[in-house]
Amino acid sequence: MFGVSVMSEAVSKLRLVFADDELPAREKLTHQLSLMDNIDVVGIATNGKEAISLINELQPDVALLDIQMPEINGLELVDLLNHQPLIIYTTAYDQFAIEAFEYASVDYLLKPFPIARLKKALAKAQQQLAQQQAVIQVNNGSDKAQYELSDNKLNKLISKSGERIFLLSPADIKFIKSEQGNSFAHDGKALHHLSDTLDQLEHSLSSQNFVRIHRSYLVNVDHIKEIQRWFNGKLMVIINDEEKSELSTSRAGADKLKQLLKI
Repeated sequence: MFGVSVMSEAVSKLRLVFADDELPAREKLTHQLSLMDNIDVVGIATNGKEAISLINELQPDVALLDIQMPEINGLELVDLLNHQPLIIYTTAYDQFAIEAFEYASVDYLLKPFPIARLKKALAKAQQQLAQQQAVIQVNNGSDKAQYELSDNKLNKLISKSGERIFLLSPADIKFIKSEQGNSFAHDGKALHHLSDTLDQLEHSLSSQNFVRIHRSYLVNVDHIKEIQRWFNGKLMVIINDEEKSELSTSRAGADKLKQLLKI
């Protein structure tokens, strides 16, 4: 675990965008955040469309999103982002809690929330960001995913960590996730940082039983333990690792998985 001193060095300030369509909520949140020295509010959106534009342009570390907004709500807009920040959801309705965590959010704040609860959620985000940066720093910030190609088939993923080079067999990788624009391969034991985007990896691994179930997840079908029907036509995918990792599909990802598995 990272101590406070490590986190403060790795992540001095969290760059944050927040979105809420209600003026009183925006004013209250602006005041709460102004009392926190470790937060830099770089953008404020009044609806989902503005949030998408600000997040893609400003590339914040964290997005604090109200769920219920006109036209595009806080849950829907995540699938429309080019830049993927850490997400904290806010809402006055607790029935959205399960769906919020389905979207791999850092936390979920039920309005009205006190500043102490907000600080706790942002501390979780800061810790996650520090952990991600630590992995990248171990790789000296310069590792590039390298591949051995034969007949357009990806045989090895190569990840550098300092003076060490790890050769990862695609067959051993359970899933690859994208966080903060970085890709991490999970082999059941550790996370391995890869510099290629999930889009690039999806293309390279297309012949290796990997399927894109969500904009943030690329899954090895051979390591799926169970599939459960979820909300709004989506699926919950359970991986056969020790943690029994649960990964939610998007609706499009669910259709891909159903087609691939003929279910």
